Amino acid sequence: MAYRLKKMKNGAWCVHDTAYGETMHPGGGPWMEANRLYVDGGRLPALLAGGGGGRGAGEVVVFDVGLGAAANALAAVKCHQDRLRGGMAVPPMRLVSFENEPSCAEFAMEEAAALKYPVGYEEVLDQLLERGRVELPGKLRWELRLGDFTRLVAEEPARADLIFFDPFSPASNPEMWSLSSLEGLYRCRRPGGETRLVTYSSAFGVRAGLLAAGFFVGEGPRFGERGSTTLAATALSGLDAPLTPAWLARWRKDSQPWPPMTPPEQRPGLRKKLLEHPQWGSAGTSAASPQGKEAPRKRNRRRKRGGR
Repeated sequence: MAYRLKKMKNGAWCVHDTAYGETMHPGGGPWMEANRLYVDGGRLPALLAGGGGGRGAGEVVVFDVGLGAAANALAAVKCHQDRLRGGMAVPPMRLVSFENEPSCAEFAMEEAAALKYPVGYEEVLDQLLERGRVELPGKLRWELRLGDFTRLVAEEPARADLIFFDPFSPASNPEMWSLSSLEGLYRCRRPGGETRLVTYSSAFGVRAGLLAAGFFVGEGPRFGERGSTTLAATALSGLDAPLTPAWLARWRKDSQPWPPMTPPEQRPGLRKKLLEHPQWGSAGTSAASPQGKEAPRKRNRRRKRGGR
């Protein structure tokens, strides 16, 4: 794998993967995006302040899907450690990072001075990559799962309160955004609790996949130059701005409405799942009931995006 640094308009340095041809965290830089979208958008500070999502001293579990250059994971680590250093009560936290290729994190350590956010955590990252786990004060455990994500998530025993979903784009890495992959994440939801998933993509096919997997889906935070993002949750109450039945009408007209790698024979069943999703109620089905074949629509301009 080959990487290089790329400077954003605001002066922040990002990591560009030359093999995929994508830049990680282009919406304002890695540290801004990691904090605004994943940490704040996923409500991690509230989870930590609530002692584990209302479970008393229960362990908070965060899935970091796509370790990449480690910005999202380190933002979660810093959020936990800052509370601890500030004398605030903090529950145990387990951070589970999934990655197929760890060389990007190694590159981030080498370029820590330019990227800034890894500074002070080089040794922690080094231990994680070498041993597969590292422990920090306040009962924070950071674990690394290396290998094929679809297999790893099918075997994963942990149950997540919060999921940072940050693979490369659906066009470059369709397997990660497939319905089976999203269903694997839904299987890892917190029993009897609420699980949130945050991702940069707002593509119709991605949101359709999240809905079909079982999540409720809404708009995520906007910040900097970043356009629409997506917040999904296992309960409608976990969303700030849920998608409405009007979204279904737009979904039916999109040129790429299906999750990546969805075979044609599965599409009727998936369509039925979407129309009957409890997010819409009876109004959702009637508002989007097909009156014939879907009309083709000019393909939406997709934002080029990377980030693992």
